[in-house]
Amino acid sequence: MQNKNAAKKRLMFIQKEDYNFLAYNTIILLYTLGCTDEAKKFRDFRKIAYLIDFINEGGEPELYDQRQLAQIYSRAQIKKKLLHHLMIVLKNKKYIGVSVNTTYRSIDLWLNKANIPESFLDKSFFEKEIFNIMQLKKQAPSLKTVAIKTLANNIFTKNNVLTWEV
Repeated sequence: MQNKNAAKKRLMFIQKEDYNFLAYNTIILLYTLGCTDEAKKFRDFRKIAYLIDFINEGGEPELYDQRQLAQIYSRAQIKKKLLHHLMIVLKNKKYIGVSVNTTYRSIDLWLNKANIPESFLDKSFFEKEIFNIMQLKKQAPSLKTVAIKTLANNIFTKNNVLTWEV
């Protein structure tokens, strides 16, 4: 019976909706983009929801077909809520700094690098993710400051994916 329950638990686990998965991707994204203090913050944490799949599967959106991009867009809507909860946890643990940006009506964040274990930021362990983030950065050099609506338009609307208000 225990094997059956263990198998069922594995089936119910969705990696891309796991807080640990989202946390390490967020930390690696902030680290790789150099968002390590308030002056170099990542504008609007909600953009991370759209970037997670590209960070893990490949950083060049033009290599995805319309169906794949539509799935990524739809999953991002779920991830936004999860990320909101995650930001509170990471802030309370002092792993990230958070500020309210009244100009852009966003919640901006940065990595408190001093509070992250040095071994966690080992580039060889997250080599694939870092490579994919760098690919994304080549596609959108202003990735950390671009508005969420502009990011969604450039990745999804431009590729004929039906989007709703971001």
